[in-house]
Amino acid sequence: MKLVSIVVPTFQEDPATLDVLAEHLRGIDRYEFEILVVDDSDAAHKAAIDDWIRRSPITARRIDGRRRGKGDAIREGARAARGAFVLTMDADLPVPLSHVEQFLELLDEGGYDVVVGERPMTRNTSEPLRYVLSRALFVAQWLVVFGERRFEDTQCGFKGFRAELLRDLAERQVVRGGMYDIEYLSIALRRGARVARVSVVPSPEVRPSKIRVLRALVDDPIAIARIKWRLVTRAYDR
Repeated sequence: MKLVSIVVPTFQEDPATLDVLAEHLRGIDRYEFEILVVDDSDAAHKAAIDDWIRRSPITARRIDGRRRGKGDAIREGARAARGAFVLTMDADLPVPLSHVEQFLELLDEGGYDVVVGERPMTRNTSEPLRYVLSRALFVAQWLVVFGERRFEDTQCGFKGFRAELLRDLAERQVVRGGMYDIEYLSIALRRGARVARVSVVPSPEVRPSKIRVLRALVDDPIAIARIKWRLVTRAYDR
């Protein structure tokens, strides 16, 4: 039976959603699972995660993050993962968990190397600033990084990878923040990976978004320019 690693970056999260995740995974018979919680929280929240791990019905580990951003947390999880396949997901479970089985089928039987969840383009319309930021990011990744309309949504917090590819991406990664998704996808395509895109309906938000919009307006363009430079100079090929 193949092992699947679930990497969940957390920062001051209520572990209640991890209960939901673990219960869903218990119902999947074809695979074994491990949950890797890469945690950047304070001591109290770390203690809550440790308590959850002790009672989890699924094998779980906490990895201390380095408080360098979500991308850095994903990298640490990728390095520690022992599964043949790795799913990365946000702690608020951004899409229905039925997609776990769908993504694994595409990776295992479909022969894909990466599976990307893509949310509707009309999301965030009730929050004008987030909507404008997401549309600007879409245009930037289209024009600057990929050179074509390759993806409708690179930032959905639910993706799947073959483990050997993910480890390779993590070792080449330089972006520590939220633009790591674009970096991973651009390197994967450059290396000839087969990428599947799956339309997903976002789950209702259970807590306020932790995206710091003003900081993203500064950091994200720098990260995108950095990715583009490394693509042009073939730094990712070394």
